[in-house]
Amino acid sequence: MGEVYRATDAVLERKVAVKLLAERYATEEEVTARFRREALAAARLSGAPHVITVFDVGEHRKRPFIVMEYVEGGSVHDRLRDGRVTPDQALEWVAQGGRALDAAHAAGVVHRDVKPANLLITANGDVVVTDFGIASTTGVDTLTLPGTVLGTAGYLSPEQARGEPATPASDRYGLAVVAFELLTGRRPFEADTAATEAFAHVNAPVPSASNFEAKLPPGLDAVFRRALAKDPAERP
Repeated sequence: MGEVYRATDAVLERKVAVKLLAERYATEEEVTARFRREALAAARLSGAPHVITVFDVGEHRKRPFIVMEYVEGGSVHDRLRDGRVTPDQALEWVAQGGRALDAAHAAGVVHRDVKPANLLITANGDVVVTDFGIASTTGVDTLTLPGTVLGTAGYLSPEQARGEPATPASDRYGLAVVAFELLTGRRPFEADTAATEAFAHVNAPVPSASNFEAKLPPGLDAVFRRALAKDPAERP
């Protein structure tokens, strides 16, 4: 939906990231509205702990854009492709992501697509949450038809997989999946197809993390059973 460019702020002489709606979508009103909603959600949260900082929003030749801080360290997804991280590092990133989501939820914003690719790593090794492209914002029309599934299958909460509205508990579920992956090296319901994985989020029991990583304490399984509970009300 968007094209992201590295650019230079000529006034302040700093690198920035510019996300511009792809030209092929410029005439599609729903996509344009969704992109503008992302800009609204991101700007609304700018300055919150561990949330990407937005410097400007606007429009260029009828294509909306967002100017954000440039984050040099890649994403948590990139780091996972390079190999495992230490448990201490994993827990620190999860805690930082949690603080960002707390701030979003307090502002009435539900991210709806929490995953490693949307957790960027700054130069000092901290995590910032980005890409509120499918976020739900209070006070803004949802633009989502009932029964529509939004999100990424591997990190999708059971209620999202069923086409139900996402809530803050849905974001916390996604973050719990990220935590499971960081600590074990795999997603809890990893499968060959997206449909199979989404189905497992709805129906399969939560696997034991210590089955995939023997060094993890058994008590962690109880934590994940709560964090990945099928019923949003049972999650922390």
